Amino acid sequence: MTNVPTATRGSRSPGAAAPRLLIVDDEPDVRAAMHRVLERAGYSVRLAANADQAIEELRAEMVELVITDMIMPRQNGAALIATLKVDFPGVRIVAISGGGNFWPQGYKREAITTSAYLAAAERAGADGVLAKPFEMLELLDVIRAVLGTGAKPK
Repeated sequence: MTNVPTATRGSRSPGAAAPRLLIVDDEPDVRAAMHRVLERAGYSVRLAANADQAIEELRAEMVELVITDMIMPRQNGAALIATLKVDFPGVRIVAISGGGNFWPQGYKREAITTSAYLAAAERAGADGVLAKPFEMLELLDVIRAVLGTGAKPK
């Protein structure tokens, strides 16, 4: 994961409130890395380890954008996205996934591919998708595109 260059900071108007984001991922290291980068980029960031915590966080305080992993215990990202679309229709959603195969020794032919998880996210209503592993600048580009604060990603 890369550092956020200074040029990515301060892209909002002076005095504008920081866009509020909620990161939902069951991997603490992934949550922490995205949290650091997104706060440095000027976003107000909250964290949830699973779909249930995400719903609790949103009921306590709404956000503009939810970034959710697709593969999580109990309730997967597609189910969370569907719930968000019904219960919180104004929230924008970015889905992230590395699929079920991360290392050659863990490879299983029958595992669902990353592209299948991300296609399911789009069908469920995600506004943007990103395959893991990704560079943090890619994440920032997708967030800006989904929030309408930057150019659409290529």
